[in-house]
Amino acid sequence: MTRPITRSDVRPLRRARRSRGFILTLELLLLISIFGVVIIFALVLIQQHFVRSVADPFTRTIFIYDSKLPKGSSVLVGRTVSFNQYEAPQIIYRIPDPAEPLAALLGVRPANFTTRPSVFYDNAGCTGGTWMLDPANAAAGASGEVSDLYATQGTAFAIGTSGGSQNVLYRSTPGAAPGAMPQSRWVSERYSANCQPVAADPALQAALIPATVVSDMTTIYIPPYWTPDRVEGTPLSAATAPKKEGDPWPP
Repeated sequence: MTRPITRSDVRPLRRARRSRGFILTLELLLLISIFGVVIIFALVLIQQHFVRSVADPFTRTIFIYDSKLPKGSSVLVGRTVSFNQYEAPQIIYRIPDPAEPLAALLGVRPANFTTRPSVFYDNAGCTGGTWMLDPANAAAGASGEVSDLYATQGTAFAIGTSGGSQNVLYRSTPGAAPGAMPQSRWVSERYSANCQPVAADPALQAALIPATVVSDMTTIYIPPYWTPDRVEGTPLSAATAPKKEGDPWPP
């Protein structure tokens, strides 16, 4: 005969139900610890990267200013994007024409600007008609004077001389090559004897196209040019840094 189930028989089953769960083993604790350390390390790296990305424009970028008077009216020429072979800082100068968004890569020295391309002149002594190498011409690229930036852009820029100024910015324009080989060229990256004679070279002559004046850069930015660290030891910070070219400094 089967014994009836009593309350004392049900009580252990209820306790068993209430005791359901999982066993926290040493292996599980070890895995949780490893994942926790990895997550904390990743969060620290993300925080450091964020701080660095915010601070870099003001801690590692060199800003170039002109010497516009009165004192305190200096204008931002540009932010350094690279350095040329002489370690002169190079800036991007954007042509102030919304209809034609072109850019020139200019090296900046204390008293003048420089470019890799040269300006060619019809006459000796860097006078007369002006020419530049066509950035789309393979012969011009082989000369080493035209950068890939201008080849991609389709328009080249060069610093030349005109009217006594040695800081005149020229640009290449579409047109036919000169009928005769130019007699001289202005090499702005030289420290002296910038006006150099030109030898006859049919391939080079065929790669030349007309050059026209954009502007005299000294009428836009007054030399000498300088960086904040050189003047009165004034530090550059996120609060004082100019936001765009043409902004005054100090603020």
